[in-house]
Amino acid sequence: MSNAPDNAADPGRGLFIGLRKDQLGARLLMMLNSIRLAEDYATDFRINWFPRGAMAPKLDTPGDLFAPDFIARHFIDNADFEALDAQTKPLRSFLRDSSPDRLTTHLAGGGHVLLDEGFEIVEFPWEDGTDLRSRFRGFISRIGFNPVVARQMAAVEAAMAGQGGRTIAYHIRRGDILNEEPWKHKEWPAKIEPDELYSAYLEKNADAGALVFSDQPESIARFTAAHPKVARIDDLVDLSVCKPVQRDFLELYAMSRASEIVAPPISAFSRAAARLSGQERKCFHEVMSVPEREAAYERLLERFQTGIDAFITPSEAAHVYVKLARRLQESGRDEAAWEIGEAILAAGADNAFLPLMQAIGGIYLSRWEEARAHVRTALAHPNQWQENTVTALAVEAHILGALGRRHGARRSFLRAFWQKPMLPDVTVIGTFMIKRRRLRPGAVLPFDRDTLLMLPIRYQQTNILVQQARILRRRAADLSTIAIEWPDFAIDGKVARLLNSPRDLRALRDRIETDPRFAPGTLPDSFCALLDARMGRIEAALARNSEAREASPDAPLIAKRQAEILSLGGDHAGALREMDACRALAPDHAFWHYLTGRIHLDAGDAEAARAAMQRASAMDDSTAELHSRLADLCRDAGDEAAAVAAFDRAADIAPNQQRYGNRRARLLQKSA
Repeated sequence: MSNAPDNAADPGRGLFIGLRKDQLGARLLMMLNSIRLAEDYATDFRINWFPRGAMAPKLDTPGDLFAPDFIARHFIDNADFEALDAQTKPLRSFLRDSSPDRLTTHLAGGGHVLLDEGFEIVEFPWEDGTDLRSRFRGFISRIGFNPVVARQMAAVEAAMAGQGGRTIAYHIRRGDILNEEPWKHKEWPAKIEPDELYSAYLEKNADAGALVFSDQPESIARFTAAHPKVARIDDLVDLSVCKPVQRDFLELYAMSRASEIVAPPISAFSRAAARLSGQERKCFHEVMSVPEREAAYERLLERFQTGIDAFITPSEAAHVYVKLARRLQESGRDEAAWEIGEAILAAGADNAFLPLMQAIGGIYLSRWEEARAHVRTALAHPNQWQENTVTALAVEAHILGALGRRHGARRSFLRAFWQKPMLPDVTVIGTFMIKRRRLRPGAVLPFDRDTLLMLPIRYQQTNILVQQARILRRRAADLSTIAIEWPDFAIDGKVARLLNSPRDLRALRDRIETDPRFAPGTLPDSFCALLDARMGRIEAALARNSEAREASPDAPLIAKRQAEILSLGGDHAGALREMDACRALAPDHAFWHYLTGRIHLDAGDAEAARAAMQRASAMDDSTAELHSRLADLCRDAGDEAAAVAAFDRAADIAPNQQRYGNRRARLLQKSA
């Protein structure tokens, strides 16, 4: 029977619902968090173990791991889960609260809370993280396991206790990252560490026992061959009766019984093991000095120089290369990094990220034509990850700008920007283009350079493929101001979240107003008025921007903001007069025509709106959402052929975004 406490005394109280679509470690962490939250907030939990779109098929039979009574009580199927959607809020919506009041009110009213993100330990601002970490070891006792799994857990416990002394568990992450679609096509530098680091730490701790765990049998074989003292789980217990998913869990459990866990920075598998043990995982940057790590990377370079067949597959070489290339480039050995990347490609590596990495390496070496060829290959790769496609477009913009092809550079950058305006690679390259005037206000894109340059941001260290210092000598600028200016065009949901956060908009306004360059009646002052309008302060915004309009009567962007504010206040005629002025100052700007159409639409004149947006569409080749919104107008007017053509145009601009093709297909299916 399950040992879970009976928390569901009040059947009207909301539940914590855990859901993950990826691998075992992440799902186990999600379950432990759900158990903890239910216990602390006086309710129960449910687990949607195999949601729609789940990507780990061997996990599709929960009975392989869990006891029938535990499943019956705590698991929820897809249909029942989806039926709760209207009553369910994501956990992130409570994470910025200063007290539990809103969460407890939501639960008391029958509202559910969904855990569907990669949390290690969920910690609210009012909670003590140290206390939570100390408690996590006990939560596994709340899970009812399959009898086979429960027996083997006891055997693992006994075997690990019999080891005596200090035992270090080494987790070498490979598996699906190297071998499976789509994972192999994305670089994972925080998930993969080279063998040389494991060997160096093992040699440093020769007096400790050692166990190796990996999702790649060849990695285990290679490591144990190089270090005969290292044991595998099969040397401790007989798992021959276990199914693959049971074996995976028991390896995780055995790892949790070790004295110390050494693993990559990001690995849900080893994180879950650490949480079961009540300890912290250790990463190489925490347990080895910089000289020790650098020496290990020099040995890795020597392995690469012996040939790509020194790796399990070219795919493994490609993923490990990501780790080495940056170090070589940072130490001035760009040519060595380039040659290794070329050798991996020549060996047959088909990883979509590798041509992109080579294009970036070509930039550092000023090999512009070779870099351009590689970035074209990256963009044409059918398995390129959407985020890397965006980075590749920004990289292409940088290359085209260096080659003097300014129109192509602007188009490539804008195609990237509207998909992910806040992606660090886009931010860094966009700032470079703006400072070099390869992207100018008025050339295709009406934006506010004065305001943008008042908003430097921190050095970009995470989620970035280009090295900021190799592109920019100074801090990048916050390009979100462009997305705030034209929110209809941003595809990324981060922009919508920013616009719905008065706190963030106020902070942005305060930064601008406290800049020593700020002055009333200028573009930055007008932008602050637009922020006021976005926060619903229409009268104050109108008064403020009207003064700026009088001070700068020939500034089309201030007139545009006046039009928006008037329209938000219901004065559509006044808004259209302001747009007349914008178009008179710059008649070939697609966005002026688009905004004119949107104001007509707000005024209830769909025919005039469509005419204006069609004019905008004829001028634009870089803004997918502009064409998508025209498609919606045409569809609503019953002109399906025009709607299909507009969706096709959007898909041509952003072919990595499936939404436009999907919407086109639904439209045709409905009309059929």
